Order: sequence, then structure tokens, then C-alpha cells
Amino acid sequence: MGDDSEWMKLPIDQKCEHKVWKARLNGYEEALKLFQRIEDEKSQEWGKYLGLIKKFVTDSNAVAQLKGLEAALAFIENAHVAGKTAGEVVSGVVTKVFNQPKARAKELGTDICLMYFEIEKAEVVQDELLKGLDNKNPKIVVACIETLRKALSEFGSKIVTLKPVVKVLPKQFESREKAVREEAKLLAVEIYRWIRDALRPSLQNINSVQLKELEEEWVKLPSSPPKQTRFLRSQQDLRAKFEQQQAQGEDVAETVAAVDPYELLEAVEILSKMPKDFYEKIEAKKWQERKEALEAVEALAKNPKLENGDYGDLVRALKKVVGKDANVMLVSMAAKCLAGLAAGLRKKFGTYSGQVVPTILEKFKEKKPQVVQALQEAIDAIFLTTTLQNLSEDILGVMDNKNPSIKQQASLFLARSFRHCTQATLPKSILKPLCAALIKQVNDSAPEVRDAAFEALGTAMKVVGEKAVNPFLADLDKLKLDKIKECADKVELPGGKKGAGGGSGGGGSVADKKSAAKAPPPAESSAGASKKGKPTSAGAGKSKKAAESKEGTENELSAEMCEELAANVLPASCLQQLDSANWKERLASMEEFQRAVETMDKGEMPCQALVRMLAKKPGWKETNFQVMQMKLRIVALIAQRGTFSKTSANVVLDGLVDKVGDIKCGGNAKEGLTAIGEACSLPWTAEQVVSMAFAQKNPKNQAETLNWLANAMKEFGFAGVNVKGFINNVKTALGATNPAVRTAAITLLGVMYLYMGAPLRMFFEDEKPALLAQIDAEFEKMQGQSPPPPVRFTKKAASEEEGDEEEQEEDAGGQDIMDLLPRTDISDKITSDLVSKIGDKNWKIRKEGLDETAAIISEAKFITANIGELPLTLKGRLSDSNKILVQQTLTILQQLAAAMGPGLKQHVKPLGIPIITVLGDSKSNVRMAAMTTLQAWVEQTGMKEWLEGEDLAEELKKENPFLRQEVLGWLAEKLPTLRTVPGDLMLCVPQLYACLEDRNGDVRKKAQDALPTFMMHLVDLSAILGFLGQRVCRAKQSCFRLQCITMNH
Repeated sequence: MGDDSEWMKLPIDQKCEHKVWKARLNGYEEALKLFQRIEDEKSQEWGKYLGLIKKFVTDSNAVAQLKGLEAALAFIENAHVAGKTAGEVVSGVVTKVFNQPKARAKELGTDICLMYFEIEKAEVVQDELLKGLDNKNPKIVVACIETLRKALSEFGSKIVTLKPVVKVLPKQFESREKAVREEAKLLAVEIYRWIRDALRPSLQNINSVQLKELEEEWVKLPSSPPKQTRFLRSQQDLRAKFEQQQAQGEDVAETVAAVDPYELLEAVEILSKMPKDFYEKIEAKKWQERKEALEAVEALAKNPKLENGDYGDLVRALKKVVGKDANVMLVSMAAKCLAGLAAGLRKKFGTYSGQVVPTILEKFKEKKPQVVQALQEAIDAIFLTTTLQNLSEDILGVMDNKNPSIKQQASLFLARSFRHCTQATLPKSILKPLCAALIKQVNDSAPEVRDAAFEALGTAMKVVGEKAVNPFLADLDKLKLDKIKECADKVELPGGKKGAGGGSGGGGSVADKKSAAKAPPPAESSAGASKKGKPTSAGAGKSKKAAESKEGTENELSAEMCEELAANVLPASCLQQLDSANWKERLASMEEFQRAVETMDKGEMPCQALVRMLAKKPGWKETNFQVMQMKLRIVALIAQRGTFSKTSANVVLDGLVDKVGDIKCGGNAKEGLTAIGEACSLPWTAEQVVSMAFAQKNPKNQAETLNWLANAMKEFGFAGVNVKGFINNVKTALGATNPAVRTAAITLLGVMYLYMGAPLRMFFEDEKPALLAQIDAEFEKMQGQSPPPPVRFTKKAASEEEGDEEEQEEDAGGQDIMDLLPRTDISDKITSDLVSKIGDKNWKIRKEGLDETAAIISEAKFITANIGELPLTLKGRLSDSNKILVQQTLTILQQLAAAMGPGLKQHVKPLGIPIITVLGDSKSNVRMAAMTTLQAWVEQTGMKEWLEGEDLAEELKKENPFLRQEVLGWLAEKLPTLRTVPGDLMLCVPQLYACLEDRNGDVRKKAQDALPTFMMHLVDLSAILGFLGQRVCRAKQSCFRLQCITMNH
């Protein structure tokens, strides 16, 4: 008790850190009074306690902890800077408070979490609470679920993000602990209060007994929408209004945002789960084998939300079954598969809609009810993935069909589609041609066709109003007008519900039914998994990067813990002399420190504790260069010999960067940075170091940091480097007034040029001519040089197999370097207004839209493959009546190829094939521009995607001499450069033969030139002759054989 007089004299903040629990208790009590007394929320006094609040809630003494929790709550409620502590404090509450036996402690812990919600830190708190659900202690799990429930109950679904909560909820119902299951049940009931039936699909796979219990609880809930009862600091106006209405006894009306069940579901990756022999079976002669293949896909497509990927091959295969299979049962199955894909992918399926819709419309010639129903469901689901404008041409193409069933179903499809439209999405430019086609059908001889047309026109009238539709109905007599109005009166809007008279129109969309009725299966594969097992997709890259950023970190240790751990491995005299006023004693301490580290076992080395000891006063402000040199050398030793984390690196990097430009200590500082690069990876280390250097104003440090980085890149290689982060800092350096900084920046660019090549220059095209000339001169020096092989690796990479090391080296060079370029997602800039401009009937406005598009791509420089509705929009301009706009579109597509790079592959079918169509234009300058564009695309995508499927054969079918000449000439040039080609190239053989007998001499010549290049790959002569059939005379077959034999020789 004699020590009490000592700690009683200490300031409050020091009492709160004292080793004696009574001192801490007293400190917390005084801190609580202080926090309640400070009136200014921005007072500097709050800053003293920023680093202590976590200790308040995690105190090892239960009595002191209670008072600490009260003080922490007061701090969070009153301090302007409290938000900075959210992550660490809530983490401490979850691990050290929610497991306490005292109810008061748990109550205060929950209050702290809710107070963080109130001060706008909902996301941070929610993340920590969700992490707590993985804790092995059921008490902690129960408390976390209870806190989430209270937060939702008080703040509502607009503040609490429900998707991550709903995702982990089913797992809690599987817990062995009854308390966890009961609390999960209460949370499910609370979520249902806010989003109602949108919750059902996510819980369909839980135990049936539990689901029944939930259903019973859900029924008991009041039908009135719930109301937010606690408000954020930014919602005080809403709070005042709420209290005023309550005081006056008024009913407080609040709109609860409708939640789409689809958004709460986890996307399922299905491409990798397809049978490996699917594409073989789907082409099999036996219908039973084709049925097996379709059954497998149908089961996968029932997942209500699908992960995006390349579904092109699958869609083409299903389209072929729908269009050509003679077995109507298989046609129905394929249509259901397409419906499932469209409903699961939603807007992501829009890319394929143009390929599938014409085939479905043509297939409506089938009269069997099960086929018609399946086709209706498919086309309805596909419509929701695209726009009526994109499908209008395909619909108009079948409205004059001779088959009455096709005309009837096309009109019924329009009627159902109109229900999903508004006046904005059904403008006159679309409505006019559709009404004209429907008016023709009103006079059709078949009654079912007339009735369907009336229903479609009536629905259009209901959506846009009589005034908008009447001008198109001027030629109809009164009886027919009355019939249309009668149909309009029976249509029920909005919500896509079928009108009373729309008997054939079908109900709500299949996508809606599917989302509401189906539950998601357990996600077996990562959402970021790339197709066919190749980790090269953007999504895989991002998930990998995120994982790497978290890897190698550890929890920060307290000062007390660091001292304790360091005392276990360092001599007592070493620790005592660390902060001695005598530099010789500090130097002796460093020598002892170094000897201890050199003899220490890797498993026993507490790296974070050791570097925190080095950083202890005077730390990196050491004035004696000998001591500082030793200190920097020890940092390098710890990084080389121990398990060195990014947390430890963060302790020392600032000090190393501060000394990197020092004449006497700079070399040691660079050694330390390199050692940390080996321990934590160069990309991460370099990113931290460069940002720290440019946060300073010391030009010497900036220049030497860039020089170190240039050398480090040569030693480590370029794999994984964050190009964009360095480019921004290099640009800053290039603009520096100090010549040494500018020179270092240009030298670094020269090293980066070794790995990146010409694309690097694109980032600096806006620089001043004189500076650009210096950069070009540096690049010129590097011409013809190849990057040196890496001599340093991260510790993890060094321990892997040689094959992995080789793979890592390969990643740093060649074409893969394009994957390192930072790409901008421009999809949000492809707005509906821009799309409308590009599709406007006025050519000047269309040109204006194309100019804006070109500017967007130019500004972004490198872009992702996600470009919104741009592919379909630009496709329309390739057939523009104004040839200047066609050429401008082709120029944009060339620009797109350079900006997007290999990601362009996914746009080959929807946007690349239409480029080939332009090769048939009558004007030579347009054809030349199209060929230039085609070559630019192929340079990025390769030839495989162009040769797959029927698209190329369909183009050659067109009896256009210009098109045939250009395509055959292009194939003759490209095919010899390929090792292998897709088997679909065989589909072009009949067209190749037709071109050999074309009336146009130039077409015949191009076909003869192309023939040997086909033979290089299609060596099965009997199969080729089978394609040609009896149309080829014996003499020509002999000639054909002779050319093949010559080519083979």
C-alpha cells in the first residue's frame, strides 16, 4: 500500500496505463469524470487518450474493466476523434468483453458498439461483429448476434448492411450450441421485419424444423413497416421530426427500401462444375446423351445467382439445340437452361441476348404447349437482361413471318415486355415501328394473331398513354380502336402482373419467380475463381491481391508486452542502456543487441517486440551516426533472420525512409529496406516506402528512395508491382524543382521500361515536350536490352518449388505485363444518356455521343473489360447510314482494342463479328478502316475466339463479293500462323467451296489462295469432301485432292 502515494500523483493518462490495477481503476474513474466535463468535442485533450481506449475495454482486471468500459463509452459519445478508434476498440470488446460472466460488462460492450454505429462507424463495427461469429467461444458468438440484432432493431436496414449478415446467418442455425441457434432465430425474425420475403431464399436450406419455427414467428409480426428509433449524428433533423410527430400523437410514416432477394444471395460459379464431356455429348447422335448433358446444365442453372464468366460457348451450344434439335423435349430443356442462365446472370447475360433471341422467336413455330411455355420463359428472362431497343430489330424481323404461331408469340412477347417498360424506356423511336408491325397483324387472317396484336397494342397504350399511341393508330377503324382500349383497360400495372384479359401473356418473369422461390446452395467454390482454372481473370487478381495484403500481418503488441518479450531474449544491460544519455553506452547497447539477434533462433525471435525496442526513445531521432548505423543494421538482421511481418515493417519503415538520403547512414537504410522487401515482398514494401518518401519534403530522401527502388526492381523483378501507385509518385518526382529527384525518376522509368515496354510511355504523354524528350532518351538507352533475371525473392517464394519460381519469373515479362497495368472501370461513365445519344435519330447527336465515348476511353488510357452497354450501342453504329459515323465507330473500336488489351476477348462475339460485316461495305475507305480495326482486335485477342462457333461461316454465307474477298484474304494471311484451330473452322468449308465457284473473279482468286491454308489444319480429307457432297464433280474433287497433297508435302 506504500506505493499508492506514488501513482496517486501521476496524470490521468499515465494512471490508465499503470501496472497496478487500482491505479488503472482510479485513472478510469477520473477519465470518466473528465470526459463528461469536457464540453468541446474537438478539444485537444481528447487526443491524449486515442491510443488508450482499447486498453480501457480490454483491462485484465474485471473490476477495473467495468469502469474502463464506462469511460470508453463516454469518450466515444463525446469525442470528435472517437471514430478513429472504432476497429481496435470493437475488436477488443468482442474478444475481451463479450466473454465476461458479468452481464453489466456485456451490456456496456453492446452500448459501445451501438454508439459507434451512431457516430457513423457502422461498417467497421459490423465487420468486427461478423468476425466474432467465427470465434470458438459460444458466449462471444451469442453476444455478437445479439448486438447485430439490436443495431438492426434500432437503426434499421438502411444503416445496417444486411447482405453480409444474411450470408452468415444459415451457418449459425447449424451451431451445436442452443443459445447460438436461439439468438440466430431472433436475428432472423428481426431481419424479416425489415425485408420480409426477401429473406426466404437465403434460409431455404436450413433445418426444416427451424424453418417451420421461423415461419410461425414471421406470421406473428405486425404488417406495418418497422421504424428507425435511433439515429446517426448526421440524422438529427430526422430525429427531431420523429420526436415531434410522436409528441403530437401522429403516426410516423417511414419508407423502408425494398430489398431485392437476388442482392442478398451469394453468386455460384458453375462453369468449372460442368461435365468435362458436355460439348461432346451435346453434339452426340443419341438423344439420350444430349439429354444427359442438358440435365447437368439445367441443374446448375437453377442456382438463383450465378458468378459472371465466359458463357459464350455454353450459350452457343444451347442455342444450337433450341434452333436445330429435332427432339422437342430437348428443345424445352435447352430453353429452360437459357432461362436459368439469364435469371442467374441478369444484366451480365445481356451480351448474349442478341445471339439467342432470333433463334427462340423462330422456334415459336413449334405448337406443343410444353415447348412454347419453355420458350416463353426463356425469352422473358432474356428480355430482363437487355433492353427492348436492342431486341426490336429481331422482333420486327419475324413479324412478317408466314407462320402464324411465330407472329402470335412475337406479339405476346411484346405485350409481356411492354409491362416492364415505362414512358422513358418506350420512346416513340421504338414504339413507332413496333406499332406499325402490330397494326398489320390486327388485320391478319388468323384470329390468334389478331388477338395477340390487340393485346400488345393495348399494353403499349396502358404504359405510355393514349396520346402517345393514337398517332400510330390513325388508319384503324373504330371497332379495332375500341378493342385495343378494352385490352388496355384489362392490363394491370406496375409490377409486371398480367392483365385480366392477357390469357396467353404469361405471368411474372421467370427471373422474379426464381429469385423469390429458390434458395442458394452452399457455395463450394470461391466467387473469385477464374474460369477453367486459370487465375488470370480480373476478379481472381483482385481476390488474390486482397489475400496478399492481409497475409503477413499480426496484431499490434502493447508496449508492456513488447518489453516483456524483449526482456526474455535480450541482456538486461542492453535494455537499460537503450535510452542512455551517453552515446557510448547506447552504442554498447546496440552491439549487445546485434550479437543477441545474430545468435537467436528464428522461432524464438519476437520481431515486433525487438523493432519496437529499437524505435523506443531516442528511436529514429538518434543523433550519433555510429549508433544509428548499428540500429539500421539490426533492422536488416531481424528482417533477414526472423519471421518479419508487415506489422513489424510499419514500425521501422518511416525511420528507414528518413535516413535513406543520409550520407553516412543511407547505405544501411537501403539494406534494411531490401531485407524488408525479401520478408514482406517488394511490391508492398516499395508502395509503403515511396508514399512515405513523397509525404516528406526532403528531396535527398526522395531521390535516394527512387534510386533504391530502381535497383530493387532489377534484383527482385517486376512481378506484382503496383504500377499505378508508382506512376503517380514518379509524375510528382518529374515535376520536382530538385534536379536530383527528376534524374532519379527518369532512371526509375528506364528500369520500368525494361519490363513494361512501350505501354509505359502512354502514362507520360501529357508531360512537357522537354521532359518527354528526356524520358524518350532514357527509353532509347534500354532498347534491345532484356530485364535481368531476379536474384532476390520473398522468403515465401524462395521456399517454393523451382517450378513456381519459374512461373513467377514468367509472370514478370512478356505479354503478361499487360495484366500489371492499372485499368479503369468506365462502365459507370457509359450512362443511359450517352447510350441514347449514340442511338439518336439525329446524326449530329450520334456523332456527339461517339465523340464523348472516344474522350472517355482516351482519358482512361487502360480500361477493364466491363464497358456496360457500349458493345451493343457501338454495334448499332457499325450499320449506320452515315458512313462518316461508321468510320468514327471503327476508330473508337481500334482505340478500345489498345485500351482494353487481352480483356477484349469477351467482346469478340457481340462486337467483333459485326466488324467483319462492315468488310462488305461498298466504299473502299470504309472496308480499309474495318480491316485495320479487325487486325487491331486480333492482335489483342488472338484468332481462337473468331474461329469458334458459326459466326464466321454465317458471314461467308452472305453473297457479298467485297465481304468474301476481304474475309478470305484475311484468313489466308492468319491461318498459316496458327498451330491449331477450333474444329468449327470446318463449318466454313461449304462456303469456301461456294466462293470457289463464285461469279466474281476476285472472290474465286481469294478462295483459291485461302484453300491451302484451310488444308494445313483440316487434314481429314474425307470429312471435307463429305461437306462438299455431291455438288462437287469428280474432276474438281481430284483437283481438290491434288492441292491437299501438294500442301502436305
